[in-house]
Amino acid sequence: MKSKIICLKKLLPFLLLLSIAETNFAQTSYIDSLKRIIVLQRHDTTELEALLLLTNEFLRRDLLQAKRYGLETIALSDTPSEAKWLGGAYNYLTAIYQQTGYPDSAKNVLRLSEELIKQNPGKIRMLYNYNQASGLFYKNQGEFKRALPYMLENLRIWTKQDENRAGLLLNLGNLYFNLGNFKDAADCHLQGLRLFEQLKNLRGQSFCLQSLGNDFFNLNQLVVAKKYYERSLQIKEQLADKRGILNTTISLGDVYKDMNEFKKSEANYQSALAVTRNMKLMDEETRVLHQSGLLYKRMNEKDKARESFSKSMALSKQMGDSVTYVRSRSELLNLDLDEQNKKKIESQMLDGLNTLIRTGDRQQEALEYHRLSAYYALNRDFEKSLYYLKKHEALADSVEGNAVLVQLKELEEKYNSEKQEREIELLKKDQELQALELQQQRSNTTLIIIALISVIVIALLLVNRYRVMNRIKRQAELERIRQNIARDLHDDIGSTLSSINIMSKLAMQQHDNSGHLQKIATYSSHMMETMSDMVWSINPVNDSVEQMLVKMKEFAAEILEPKNISYSFEEASELKNLYLTVDKRKNIFLIFKEAINNAAKYSESNEVKISIGVKANRLHFSISDNGKGFAPDTVKIGNGLKNMAARAKDISGVIESKSEPGKGTEISLVVPIT
Repeated sequence: MKSKIICLKKLLPFLLLLSIAETNFAQTSYIDSLKRIIVLQRHDTTELEALLLLTNEFLRRDLLQAKRYGLETIALSDTPSEAKWLGGAYNYLTAIYQQTGYPDSAKNVLRLSEELIKQNPGKIRMLYNYNQASGLFYKNQGEFKRALPYMLENLRIWTKQDENRAGLLLNLGNLYFNLGNFKDAADCHLQGLRLFEQLKNLRGQSFCLQSLGNDFFNLNQLVVAKKYYERSLQIKEQLADKRGILNTTISLGDVYKDMNEFKKSEANYQSALAVTRNMKLMDEETRVLHQSGLLYKRMNEKDKARESFSKSMALSKQMGDSVTYVRSRSELLNLDLDEQNKKKIESQMLDGLNTLIRTGDRQQEALEYHRLSAYYALNRDFEKSLYYLKKHEALADSVEGNAVLVQLKELEEKYNSEKQEREIELLKKDQELQALELQQQRSNTTLIIIALISVIVIALLLVNRYRVMNRIKRQAELERIRQNIARDLHDDIGSTLSSINIMSKLAMQQHDNSGHLQKIATYSSHMMETMSDMVWSINPVNDSVEQMLVKMKEFAAEILEPKNISYSFEEASELKNLYLTVDKRKNIFLIFKEAINNAAKYSESNEVKISIGVKANRLHFSISDNGKGFAPDTVKIGNGLKNMAARAKDISGVIESKSEPGKGTEISLVVPIT
C-alpha cells in the first residue's frame, strides 16, 4: 500500500504537466479551427463570428494580432444585419487602443459604438457589450464615478446566471475597489468566484482570485492576499495567460514590498517591467514604474525612486491616465520635499559647527562633530560619518588631555601683557576695514553701471539683428513666391496660350475647324482653372485650413457628383484655427485634386472618404475609395502619382498609396505644420 502511494506521489507532477499540455493543445486547436474558417473567405456571418472569436482569444496573448482581427471584422461587417459583429469589434478595439497607448483612438471607436447602439434599439446583448466596454474604458482612464452607471445598468439588464453575469460582478467589484469601497468589492468578487466555479470557468476564477487578493491587500491582510494571488497565478500559468500572469506578478511584488522582503519585490517588478515592454502594454508599464518608485523610496534609494516616478509620469501623461500621473507626481514632490528638509538640517548643523569654530568653543565643537557623524550614518553617507567621527575623537583628546592645563597657565600669563597691544591692533584693523569697505562700495557701483550699459547695448544689437534677419527672411520668401508664380505662369499659362494660338491659326486656315475649336475651348478652360487655383493659393485670405477645406469640398462636389459618387469629409476640431504657408496649402490642394481626379476617372467606386486631422504637430490627410483598386507591383506608376510624390517632398511631407485589387485605394499624406 505504501509503495502505491509513493508511486502516485511521483506521478502527480507528471500528470499535472500533462493536463496543462492538453489544455494548451486544446486552445491551439481551437484557434487553428477558427483560422481555417477565415481562409475560406466566405464573407458571411460564420466568418464574422470566427474573426470576433479570434479577436477575443488574442486579447490575452497578442494585442497586435487582436487588433488586426478586430479591424478585419469591421471591414467585413457592411450590412445592417451584421451590426452585432460590428459592435463587438468596436468594443474590443476600444480596449486594445487604450491598452496600447492610443486613448484618442479608443474614444473615437467608443463613439462609433454608441452611434451603432442608437441605430439598433432594443438589442440587449449589443447594449450589454457597449456598457461593458464603456465602463472598462472610463475605469482604466481613472474616471471611476463615470464608469459606475454603465456597470450598474448591465447588472440590471443581465439577470441570467451565466458567464456574462459572473464577469459583470467581477468588473463591478474592481470598480468598487477603485472607489475605495472594499466591502462591496469583496462581496461582488466572492459572488463572481462562486458563479465561475459553478460554471467551471478557470479563467474567470483566476480573475476573481486576483481581485480578492487586491481587496485583502488594501485591508493590510498581507498573508491572506498572498494566498489568493498564488492561487490565481497557478490557474493563469495552467491557462498560459500571459497578461494575467503579468498582473499577478506585479501584485506579488506589492505584497513582498509591504512585507519588507525588498529583494523579492524588486525581482517581481523587474520581471513584470520586461514583460510589459515586450507586450507593449503601456498602461501596465506605467503601473509597474509607479510601484517600483514606491519600493525604491522605502529602500532609501532616492535616485532610483525619482527615475521610476518620472518615467511613470511621462507614460501616464501620454496615455491620458490622470490618476497615475497625479499619484507619481505627488510621490516625486514628497521626495523633493524630503531632500530639501535633509539639506536644510545639514546646512543648519554645519552653520552651528562653523559658529563654534569661529567662537572657539572647542568642547561643544567636539560634541557637534559627534552629532554630524551620527546624522550622516543615519542617511547612509558613511564616508562623511567616518570623517566627522575622527574629527570628534581628535578634538576631544586635545581638549581633555593633560597638555591642556599647561597651555592654559601659559596663556593666562601672556594675557595681561598682550591685552593692550591687541586693543591697539584692533583699532588699526577697524580703520583699515572701513577704508577697504568704502573702496569696495565705489568699485561695486562702477561695475553695476558698466553692466547696465553692456546689457542695453547687447539688447539693442539683438533687436537690430532680429529685425534684419526677419527682413531677409521676408525678402527671400517673396522672391521664392515670385519665382513660383513665374514658373507656373510660364509652364501652365504660357504653354496653354501657345497651344491656343497655334490652334486658332489652324482653325483660320482650315474649313472644318470644329476639332481645333474644341481644343481651344479645352485649353482655355484648363488655363482658367489653373489661373483660379494660382490666384486662390496666393490670396492671404485663404491661408487657413478651414478655407482650404471649403475649396476642397467645392472641387469634390464638382468632380464626384456628376459621376454619382458619394463622398464625405471627416474634419478634426483642431483645424479651426490652423494656418498654413502658401506653398504647403497650394501643394496639399493640388495633391487632393490629383487624388480626386484619379478616383473619379479610374477607381470605378461609388463612395469616397476624405479625412483630415492633426496629431503630434503634423497634418494627417487621407483619401480612400471603395473601387476596384490595383496591384502596385504590377501597375506602372503614372505621372499623377509621381507629381503627388514630388509635391509632398517639396513641403517635407510623406505620401503613401495603399491599394489591393477589389479593396479600393487609399492615399495618405502627413505634413509637418511648422
